[in-house]
Amino acid sequence: MRHQFVLFFSFSLLCASALYGQQGTLSLKECVETGIRNNLSLKNSRVDVMKSETSLTASRSRLLPTLAADFQMVDYLMKPANVTTGTLLGNDFPDDPTWQKIQSMQYAMNAGIQLRLPLYNQTILAGMKVAKTVKSLSDLSYEKAVEDLTMQIGNVYYLAQASLEQKRLLEENIRRMEELCAITEELYKGGVALEVDLTRAQINLKSLTAQKDQYVTLYGQQLNLMRFLLDLPSETPIAVEPMPAEVAPERTGGVSESLPELRLLAAHRELIRRQTKAVRAGYVPSISLGGQLGAIGYQEKFRHFFHTNDATHNWFGNTYLALSVHIPIFDGRDKRLKVRQFAYDYVQAQTAFEQRRQQMDKEYADASMQLRHNMQVFRTQQDNYRQAEEVYKLTEEKYKEGVASMTELLQDEMRLRNAQSACVQAQCQCSLARLTLLKLSGRLDELSK
Repeated sequence: MRHQFVLFFSFSLLCASALYGQQGTLSLKECVETGIRNNLSLKNSRVDVMKSETSLTASRSRLLPTLAADFQMVDYLMKPANVTTGTLLGNDFPDDPTWQKIQSMQYAMNAGIQLRLPLYNQTILAGMKVAKTVKSLSDLSYEKAVEDLTMQIGNVYYLAQASLEQKRLLEENIRRMEELCAITEELYKGGVALEVDLTRAQINLKSLTAQKDQYVTLYGQQLNLMRFLLDLPSETPIAVEPMPAEVAPERTGGVSESLPELRLLAAHRELIRRQTKAVRAGYVPSISLGGQLGAIGYQEKFRHFFHTNDATHNWFGNTYLALSVHIPIFDGRDKRLKVRQFAYDYVQAQTAFEQRRQQMDKEYADASMQLRHNMQVFRTQQDNYRQAEEVYKLTEEKYKEGVASMTELLQDEMRLRNAQSACVQAQCQCSLARLTLLKLSGRLDELSK
């Protein structure tokens, strides 16, 4: 029974270790998906999208009717008086027949419900179109933020892959150099090799160890940057997948017109155009419907409002329905100057769009040339790597046989390391150039497939 328990416990540990390893190593697709889900900058961009949606809803709500209830109590400290001509009141009043005075009550109450409904208002309609464009800008800004984050994750991921590959190759070189040191030490003890040969091998081993430690540190820093981009805790164990053995050719199709950056510039230009229309809409008359349902009451004494007999006949209807027309005539050239300013802004936005479009064409051409060059360099360095490895193995056999010297062996080992490093760097540059081409051609989503 105890033996079965030990077997079961060991099996559980193995399963947990395997699962832990699977969770620690992230593909580029998983990194991009995690970054889009967790990144704090994208969270702020999503909040901006929600704010623009709220602004659009608020702009639309200006077309809805408004309903308000009012209640007012007035104490005229000095009784108001209305003056009219005596011909309207007759000769029964003792005042001067030319002017007659009617004095009002000291206390008044006014209560009612007011309704207002815009029937035709071009300013509100133009403002809604501006709010729609602002929402489109927020959506495109979020897409641009996703694109930028994907590029950052891709760059860090490929650099981390290169560091991991350099570390792996250096570990192989260290293991090979350790074997060489052991062989040289035995030869030295046997009187076949010189002490200086053993010292050279040991110095080379220390140099390789230092280089490996440098790449271990660099790899750790790149993983820390990846955790920051993915908004993961610093203690989260992550790793990148090994660098592929080959570089796949990339098809070219030119700069995509649907890039978020280009659409963002076009939307900014469209926003200026609609803002211009919104200002010009201020010249158009607006029509609104308004009304009130209420009453107003007067009393000589304030307490009479609360006595039914005294207050019954002192309340009067205050209900009306009104159609209002607002016609702008002169605003001191304010709208005209705003339209002129927006015209200048539109020219600048159009120039910025054309300039950025031309710059993207240049970046695409440069990235295509860089990718082709790096692929040629990668293939050349691959051949050099294979040849240097064969030469080293041959020199190592000769050294063991006593035909080649330690100096020749270490020189061939250095050529091998240089070829390895150049091959890894060329492959990394190919990946980075391909990433730029994917961005400019609007195919960054392929990284998530």
